Amino acid sequence: MGEEISMSYVLGRLREKERDLGAEDWMNCVLEKLKEWLEVLENFGASLIGKVDEVFPPETREELLRHWLRVATPFIIGTVALLLFIWFCRCCCRCCCRGGGRGAVKMMIAPGRGGLIPRPGFEANPRSYFRDLRGKPLDELL
Repeated sequence: MGEEISMSYVLGRLREKERDLGAEDWMNCVLEKLKEWLEVLENFGASLIGKVDEVFPPETREELLRHWLRVATPFIIGTVALLLFIWFCRCCCRCCCRGGGRGAVKMMIAPGRGGLIPRPGFEANPRSYFRDLRGKPLDELL
């Protein structure tokens, strides 16, 4: 039974049909399979609507939805507030932590090396940076 529903079994059966069928018959077979899928989807939709009608009967649907809206409103407001707080903190940290905030040192890519160095130190005396470029490791230049 496990082999009957396995993907390799299904693919093997399709290959056998492909050998036996011509191009037109193959297209008809594909169309039939698509029709079967549409019927499955239609049945699923009908059962889903039936389940909604079972949980929320049409007679009391409006009352039940109002009740659940009153119950869920504090949670919805709390979730929205939390998401806004996280978004604000993320934007704030992005600005402050990347050199946009007060007191943060702006960094630049070190010329001739791959790391980052403080921009004010380089701009104050670029000659000494290039003079010491080959003699010191990047950690000592910071």
